[in-house]
Amino acid sequence: MNGEDPRTLVRSAALWALGTFRRNLLAFVALAAVVTAVQFLQQISLRPLNDVVDQCADPLTEGQQAACASELATRALTSGALTLVFAIVTVIVTVGVLRAALRATQGQEPGFDALLDGHNLGRYLGFQLLYAMMAGLGILLCVIPGLLVIFFFQLGPYFVLDRGMRIGEAFAASARLIRQNLPAAFLMTVVNALVLLLGGLVYGILTLVTLPLATLFTAYLYRRFNDDPVIG
Repeated sequence: MNGEDPRTLVRSAALWALGTFRRNLLAFVALAAVVTAVQFLQQISLRPLNDVVDQCADPLTEGQQAACASELATRALTSGALTLVFAIVTVIVTVGVLRAALRATQGQEPGFDALLDGHNLGRYLGFQLLYAMMAGLGILLCVIPGLLVIFFFQLGPYFVLDRGMRIGEAFAASARLIRQNLPAAFLMTVVNALVLLLGGLVYGILTLVTLPLATLFTAYLYRRFNDDPVIG
């Protein structure tokens, strides 16, 4: 548990993230560009479904209604499958930014090899998929349970990649660390939410900047919450 004033700690994390991002601009933008490209392809994959919805917004005859229903069902299944595939690919390629951020906290130069490193990738993917399912189910049930899942387990991927923890261990470690640092963790979550919300603007192009910044910011606090040193 870190005894530093939460506002001071979060401010230090923000300054460190900005400085580290500036010093390693090309590396982090390149890693984030892969994520942005996958998300852009995901948006394109939904266009056929959107086109059918627009065309079938006001069918004139029963025949047109039947044709629209059939076409909508086909496109919805296809789009749903593509959305799932792209979501999994997004999770996989995001690992490069997370690894680079964790390495940066240890004074290591971030590079594209962070994306190609398969160490603990299976556990990371398993954690992220279970995390997303739990959060989604919580949101559907009553919103608040989903938000609590997102809040308490958000550091799990860092434990998996940094310490090679099993999925269950990472969930428990994240919840424990968040509980021990509630004020700073709350500020961290608010800042990350605002930054990532900003990244969704301008067709997601700002993700090139906001994703690395949010990840560096979180990696710094992950280290400090664990009383680990941050180099740089």
